[in-house]
Amino acid sequence: MTNAYCDLATLKSGGALNIKGSVYDGRLLALLEDASRQIDDHCNRHFYVFRAARQFEANGWSAGLQQLLVPDLVKVESVRVADRFDGQAGEPRWRSAAHRLYPLDAAPERSWGRPYTRMAIGPFGTVRQRGADCRALVEIAGLWGYRRVSGSTGVTLAANVATGDTSIRVSDGAPLSPGQTLALGDEQVYVTAVDGAQLTVERGVNGAEAADHANGAPVRVYRYPGPVVEACLLLAAQLWHARDRAGVAGETSRGGAATVTGLGREVEALLSAYRKLAI
Repeated sequence: MTNAYCDLATLKSGGALNIKGSVYDGRLLALLEDASRQIDDHCNRHFYVFRAARQFEANGWSAGLQQLLVPDLVKVESVRVADRFDGQAGEPRWRSAAHRLYPLDAAPERSWGRPYTRMAIGPFGTVRQRGADCRALVEIAGLWGYRRVSGSTGVTLAANVATGDTSIRVSDGAPLSPGQTLALGDEQVYVTAVDGAQLTVERGVNGAEAADHANGAPVRVYRYPGPVVEACLLLAAQLWHARDRAGVAGETSRGGAATVTGLGREVEALLSAYRKLAI
């Protein structure tokens, strides 16, 4: 995925690595991205928002209400169900299905919210049977992740942006930093460099589609849980310092970038409330 839970300016600041200049920017950004993926692996979930259609197999499907555990889910765009049998050739026949998400108080689009983790799918008709081989395939299209929260940057686009543009001019580049994921309407844009008011970006990341945007459109930034941001900062700093200690017990070097065995007590303590069993 194209994402970092902490931005480059914070990592380079006096409260962290206290690095001046831009000589190591590429390497530091790669460490933030690596730290973010290690956090995902440790927590068995991700905190960025990913748009996708995912399929699940429900064994022993019946015509009644079906309970389905799902990975962290922010928003559903469609749900459809198909009959599927072992050894049956061809595409399944899809049918739309009514659904309800749980927990009811999840509120994953609020700063204090949490994701939906379970779906009840209502009756949609009788499923054909073929002995014990019956399988029902469920496809859920939507936004996946712990929650979707974005904040104002106070910045707007200073020129029109076409679908293929990877350089974007904004009204003020000071509040922005490499490592941030920006929201331009429904599109997610990942910042890789900032030069004054000019941004270098990756377009349409995390399953979002690149689109045209008009001059003056607001630029928002995705926000992640505070402990996750702090954990990413601490872990990236550990990885940076470990480059000089390659070969020390508990640490190794991987392709020129160091990695630490285990996340460390402070990082794991920060993430303890967010860790879950894998589905």
